[in-house]
Amino acid sequence: MDMKKFILSTVLLTLLASCGSKNDRGELVGVKGKKWHPEKPYGMELVPGGAFIMGKADDDLAGVHDAPAKTVTVRAFYMDETEITNSEYRQFVNWVRDSIVRTKLAILADEVGKVPDDGGIGEFAFKDADTANMSVYEKYMFENYTGLGPTGYEGRKLNKDVDLIYDTEDYPDEYYTEVMDTMYLPLEESYNGQRTWDVKKFQFQYTYMDIQKAAKNRNLKRKDVIVKEQIEVYPDTTTWIRDFAYSYNEPMHNDYFWHEAYSDYPVVGVTWKQAKAFCQWRTLYKNSYQKSRKGAQLVNSFRLPSEAEWEYAARGGLQAATYPWGDFYTKSDRGCFMANFKPVRGDYAADQALYT
Repeated sequence: MDMKKFILSTVLLTLLASCGSKNDRGELVGVKGKKWHPEKPYGMELVPGGAFIMGKADDDLAGVHDAPAKTVTVRAFYMDETEITNSEYRQFVNWVRDSIVRTKLAILADEVGKVPDDGGIGEFAFKDADTANMSVYEKYMFENYTGLGPTGYEGRKLNKDVDLIYDTEDYPDEYYTEVMDTMYLPLEESYNGQRTWDVKKFQFQYTYMDIQKAAKNRNLKRKDVIVKEQIEVYPDTTTWIRDFAYSYNEPMHNDYFWHEAYSDYPVVGVTWKQAKAFCQWRTLYKNSYQKSRKGAQLVNSFRLPSEAEWEYAARGGLQAATYPWGDFYTKSDRGCFMANFKPVRGDYAADQALYT
């Protein structure tokens, strides 16, 4: 028995020694990963870590009793310089719309047996429709995993090298027209000669791992803690009318999200689930670019700030200040309001600006 243990130990030590580098002189130097060059995330600012007193303000006496102030420490984090704008959120919505259109085109091209050489809808066929230029890995994945999903098209690559055509005068064939027709509202729901997108079709699907669930039950399999979400991404533009019952906000309902005049304004009418989906997409979008750069590291996941992070950033380093500019006055020495909010018993226009 002792001899067996000795032999096993000898083999294990030999294997470990053989994994060392020729230049480490037999020392424990660690495993060298990819070169990493930290960079400031685009459009974000670093909020240095620290501690602050979090909780209700002194003038909210009822709230102070329910939620007493406490000292909270937060680590450093990056946060967007501004709110997510209409233009930025439209990038997300358009990406979802285009991806759905490309998927529908590729599926129909597959069903009718069209390939890129056939032109028309064939140009939008899945990339694996032509296996000639596939790598060994791509061929392996195609042969072993194609069809292993609810639709049978999971994992197949879309052809994004060809621009989508949105002008009805330029549709290449009847198959392309058929797909585009499904993305618009029915003719009976159109008015003033304008047919609009069926925004309920703009759904973003993503998966994530429920780390909390996995940590609390270590006996679960990995597939049991992977959650799939499917979210409609178009913002609810009716909030302009529903939330402001006694004002004429129909123009904002019609124009605010899509019109270029409001591109740099904050997006509104977005739910928490849509905001979470936006973060997932932003991570996916950035990392798809990182993968195209040889040796580039993937970025950490974008996410919404926690309550503590939000309050810490909003306070701007001031302790127990009523407002982030440091005092309890709402107007400057010239009589201008210091921020955009609802002043004077609900008179939104009292600061000389009805909107932001």
